[in-house]
Amino acid sequence: MTSPDHAFRVDLTPTPSSFHRWWRIDNNYGPGFWYVTFNGDTPAEIVAGLTDALIRPEPDEPAPSVIEVLTGRGWEHATSETGSQRLTSPDAIVQVELYVSPSLGVMGWEIEAAHHHGEHGPEQRVWRAYLDASTPAHLLAAVAEAISNPTPVLRARFKINDSVQLTQGPEFAIGSEVVSAHKQRLAEARRHRPRPHLTTAVAAPALPRTAAPARPAR
Repeated sequence: MTSPDHAFRVDLTPTPSSFHRWWRIDNNYGPGFWYVTFNGDTPAEIVAGLTDALIRPEPDEPAPSVIEVLTGRGWEHATSETGSQRLTSPDAIVQVELYVSPSLGVMGWEIEAAHHHGEHGPEQRVWRAYLDASTPAHLLAAVAEAISNPTPVLRARFKINDSVQLTQGPEFAIGSEVVSAHKQRLAEARRHRPRPHLTTAVAAPALPRTAAPARPAR
């Protein structure tokens, strides 16, 4: 999909493994090129956090940083000697890292959700995302808001895993709730959709009227 002004592009390329990159979103190789990727298991609410931000007008005020958003919601923050930043969710499931290479500089944001983050990296990965270092600040903030949003999500019965870190609410029919939420998001997207350019039709000049020939008298 390409935005009406050709400024953004969204690619969905499913693969046999949902852990591979499925989603790629970028600024269509425009100035200050940036891109973001999500694997196939990334929750839809997180991908939508970015795509919804693309639809809305860019805010006039500076967006909060990823660190400000996450630490404001109780995430643990650590900085390495090289300047890399790591943030860990309160339940220790998600880690967000801004990796800084001593030779190449800032490499971008990596987000990984796993059942356990050990000394040698994540174990039993759940989903993964990558945000290029040049990604605009308001889009980074939108993703940070999405991954730290405490609002419960709706899932079908067989889409729920057996993680001990998962808190389940009461079971109820969610069909109407899902449809309603989807319609609300579509309405919000359409509200920000660019209006078509209207043109004013120019009336053709009036032709001179000619008198009809007189009818012969009978």
